[in-house]
Amino acid sequence: MAELQILADSNIPRAERMFGQFGTVRRRPGPDISPADVRDVDVLLVRSVTPVGPDLLEGSSVRFVGSATIGTDHVDQAYLRTRGIEFAHAPGSNATSVADYVVAALLELARRSGASLQNRTVGIVGCGNIGGRLARRLPALGMTVLRNDPPLAEAAEAEGRSHGFVALEALLDRADIVTLHVPLKTEGPYPTRHLADAEFFGRLQPGAWFLNTSRGAVVDERALRKARTHGPVDAAVLDVWTDEPTPDPSLIRAVDLATPHIAGYAYDGKVRGTAMLYEALCEHLGGEPRKDVMRAPRPVSKDALRCRPPDPRLSRNDWRHELGRQAYDICIDDASMRALTELSLEDRKAAFTGLRAEYRRRREMRQHTLPRSAVPPEHVRAVEEGLTMHRAGRPAEHRS
Repeated sequence: MAELQILADSNIPRAERMFGQFGTVRRRPGPDISPADVRDVDVLLVRSVTPVGPDLLEGSSVRFVGSATIGTDHVDQAYLRTRGIEFAHAPGSNATSVADYVVAALLELARRSGASLQNRTVGIVGCGNIGGRLARRLPALGMTVLRNDPPLAEAAEAEGRSHGFVALEALLDRADIVTLHVPLKTEGPYPTRHLADAEFFGRLQPGAWFLNTSRGAVVDERALRKARTHGPVDAAVLDVWTDEPTPDPSLIRAVDLATPHIAGYAYDGKVRGTAMLYEALCEHLGGEPRKDVMRAPRPVSKDALRCRPPDPRLSRNDWRHELGRQAYDICIDDASMRALTELSLEDRKAAFTGLRAEYRRRREMRQHTLPRSAVPPEHVRAVEEGLTMHRAGRPAEHRS
């Protein structure tokens, strides 16, 4: 096989390790990838910040495009099909990371407000890889879950299967926390652009919490700002923004937690996305993936992901928050994002892009451990199923 020319977004980890066997791997920041960069490229590997369509690829030699992301709204797949260009992406690769983010955000909002998560009702809009994980994890933190996903509900009904999905209106009427996990769709039977509009917010319970980690355009930001300022939204968390990479400073100030589109940026999920593209390219080329290059990353030391047991005298919420923030402290990302509000438009654009490109190596919560004997009985389910952390070691009563 002739050596391939491969261009990869600088933010895709392990690209050289996984794709180097096929040819030469070059790096380029995703937002800067241009037609000149891809003209003589055979394989293009991107993330969501690179629009892929005729403006980028016309006249190029690209024959395979891979996006190391769940979403595909940045890729003109119809155009790729007309050109005979193979496409692959990474559904589910960062779902655990985004679920971790939502759990961390809820624990932080509970700490700030002094409100308990126990017995609250969470409405999950979009129950694919991410929403499905949350639906399994949040009950372990004492919450009741309502699920809304019209395409999945329709598919179940067409097959004669029962399902527990509820209509969006019913969810909004009953939930006091709503979190969005839908793809961005502007047409079709279930469009999601401005799904969260004035009518949406008008149906929410007074004092509701609202979170969006899907795509910025799923939310009518003007309606959210009004709902946050004048009610009924008591707390809001945004990781995605309509005007990325130049989010509106006034909206950043209006929400309680603001982050630069990094909910899915845990290192493990990124590596998983790279591996999924590697497997897809191997299949495209008719070869077998090499297990040695796909081996999961390890911590820098055996103690790197070991957590300290929180003080058992803390309240239920504070104990869980203290443990969760050792795995992922969302306030670090919030502080970095808020620093952007004082910058000019051009400086804000560069800073937002830089926060993503130079993001720290965060690991998924399930990679972290703490001593089994340090978990009080009332927190065991929350730790293992909600935070998904591993309790290491034998129970104390069996130790010599």
